[in-house]
Amino acid sequence: MTTDSRQPGSTMTPSALPSVHVSRARRLLLGGLVGGVTAAVASLLVFTLVSGAAGAISVALGAGCVLFFYVVGQLVMVMFADAGARTLLAVSMASYTARVVLLGLLLMLYSTHRDAWPTLVPMGVFVATIATVAGWLVAEVLVFSRLRIGHYDNEYVAPQPLEQS
Repeated sequence: MTTDSRQPGSTMTPSALPSVHVSRARRLLLGGLVGGVTAAVASLLVFTLVSGAAGAISVALGAGCVLFFYVVGQLVMVMFADAGARTLLAVSMASYTARVVLLGLLLMLYSTHRDAWPTLVPMGVFVATIATVAGWLVAEVLVFSRLRIGHYDNEYVAPQPLEQS
């Protein structure tokens, strides 16, 4: 039996616990992953029944690309959740650029070696891609709406006048 690190009597020190930003990013990753995989599996079942093995391969390719894209992006956010705003922006833009380039290279590889690949069902790729993106985003929005993010404004305090001496 494992012990939750936040329970009294735990051997883990408070400084070893992840920050609130990291835990929120992890929850968003897990929620999005559950939603994306659920939509991908539903698409896989439908297109396997409708189009057989070619439909299953097509859906797996489309959903796999989407899941790769989102998982890598969210993992980067988890890794840099405590970084400053400029660092987080730079890292997320570099990650996004690398993922887009990698997917572009995959498409280029497919188009140059089209004969070596099995015949894909374009509708399967399309539906799986859209369904997986929608599943990920809906689940992520639901998780985000349940995150406890405090919002407050401090009461305005007028500056004290400087004393003339």
